[in-house]
Amino acid sequence: MSGVVREKRGSAATVRYEDRIQRLEALLQDRTAAQPRITQQPLEPADASVPVSVWVNNLRDEVDAMPRLEIPDFGLWEQADPDQSGLPSQTSINLPKSNSIESQESEHASTPLSGDHTLPSIPLPQDAAFFQNAVFEPGDLLSEQTYFPSPLPPLPENEFYLPPPELGTVLLAEYLMDFNTAFPLYRPKVIADHLRICYAGQIEGTSVAWCSTYIVFSFAHMLRAMGATATPQDKHMSKYYLARVFQNISTLLFLPPSLEIVQCLVGVSALLRSSSCGHNLSDRHFISTALRIAQSLAYFEEQATDAEAVRDVEQEYRTTWLAFIHDTHATICSNSPMTHRREDIIAPEPEENPSDALGSVVAAEGNCRFNIFSLRAKLAALQAEAVQQILCLKAPARSALDIDAAVSMVITRLQAFHSQDIFQLDAGQLFQLLYRSDIAHAVCLEASYFATVFRMYAVWALDRNTRVNPFQLEALKRLAKVKDLKCYAEAKRLLSLLPIAPRGDVALYWVNHNIFSAALVTVLAYHLNNPEREPPTRSDLRVYNQVLDDLGTMNQEAGNADIKQVRDFCMGLFLKLEAGLRIQWIQGIAEHNDHITPCMLRGEVSHS
Repeated sequence: MSGVVREKRGSAATVRYEDRIQRLEALLQDRTAAQPRITQQPLEPADASVPVSVWVNNLRDEVDAMPRLEIPDFGLWEQADPDQSGLPSQTSINLPKSNSIESQESEHASTPLSGDHTLPSIPLPQDAAFFQNAVFEPGDLLSEQTYFPSPLPPLPENEFYLPPPELGTVLLAEYLMDFNTAFPLYRPKVIADHLRICYAGQIEGTSVAWCSTYIVFSFAHMLRAMGATATPQDKHMSKYYLARVFQNISTLLFLPPSLEIVQCLVGVSALLRSSSCGHNLSDRHFISTALRIAQSLAYFEEQATDAEAVRDVEQEYRTTWLAFIHDTHATICSNSPMTHRREDIIAPEPEENPSDALGSVVAAEGNCRFNIFSLRAKLAALQAEAVQQILCLKAPARSALDIDAAVSMVITRLQAFHSQDIFQLDAGQLFQLLYRSDIAHAVCLEASYFATVFRMYAVWALDRNTRVNPFQLEALKRLAKVKDLKCYAEAKRLLSLLPIAPRGDVALYWVNHNIFSAALVTVLAYHLNNPEREPPTRSDLRVYNQVLDDLGTMNQEAGNADIKQVRDFCMGLFLKLEAGLRIQWIQGIAEHNDHITPCMLRGEVSHS
């Protein structure tokens, strides 16, 4: 695996990639032009093996063939002239004064929101006025925090909004390529059909399609916010579409159980964990409901009627495992109970090499492939074992000997799991092999593994008290006094991957910030309590300092007291470590020199 060499990313490589993409697009356009356009009936579902790019291009062609509505210029990225557009000026727009969810809900309480009785608002001026709002001006976004961060962005009066068809197909393609590959929530043809329904303006009985479309658009903007060309609008648009889903989530809960409802609930839960607006909100009830619906579909499969014969059982299994992965990970990082035990999940574990390749990320060049989804499912099974055998209230391991034996068994299995190929690659090799979005998936996998190992070793370090959550501040303070934390190597590896991943106020950090903080405490405490061992390198110190900066950025965005307190504690450990290393350095100089000068302390004179 390490023998694969990828040429350095640069302008020349970018030009070649762009030229290749342009040639492929031209070829697709030539072939599409030779075929008749379907102007009245929607495209027939194709075989599941059709590539994602074909679905996206077919959807783009079909939308282009539809009658075009007069869509006003939303002025999201450039200032529109209100006099010329016929839209209300910005001075006439009343913005909400409160940043709380309760106040925003009360503002719209008088307007019933239903996904089945409201026409799309593409041609209506209220949505345009929303996007011309001063909140979306780039300068204001960077200079003022009057309205952001808020739990959810303000919404226009009308319920539906869709981006222009061209942007919609681009967002769909980015979601399928950058997220759905490792988190296979939808089949490409199914989510493409959902977008067709929405862009065709269908309303009656299409709540699931609209919610699924908004979930995909929210994920796509979330991914853009982690990209190299991210803008502040990407984060706000991700929150905007998430708020749209919340408007209709209650409608979904009263519909008959279906795979589509489970997918929506899992998507909402993942989006909440991935944004600053959800850091103080509970998403466990979404996952709990999703698992219960999924299990009801699985347990009563033999009672399926003829109308249900077209059920996608394989995708039902995948979605069930996605919900189970979320459930076990959240339990490991907290003391909340699991919704389902491992034996309650009757869906078989995901295949490592499925026929449609969903769940796998592919190297940028070469034939290297890693099935992130399959690895997360295997890890979830180990996490469930740890919870059921050790952490839950009615765990069979109650005596000290039983707990030690159970912890040792789980750690042994975790170490065997960590022998997979992807865990043998260092940060430089992963950077050369994987795309930026796939690196984020690899870091999430590594973080979930470390969280499980950390939780197991913390059982020993905290006197076998399984009810203490080691990710909370008081427990971290106790762990920082332990001389030899056994998970130092795992923590150091996790932190070593962060320089190549998206950083700061991005989804990766909101999902894993408590795990990154625990890893940082582990390595800092190890060096403080073992000064006689090999000290951290300058590169290590830069990584630790950058993590502190990233946590500070998150605190500025959300104003979360827990994040601030943990960061302050980590900062104290870091400063103490820096001071100790400087004292050691001065002592080393003094051992070889009778007189110490200021130049020596500044490092301007080298000494043997």
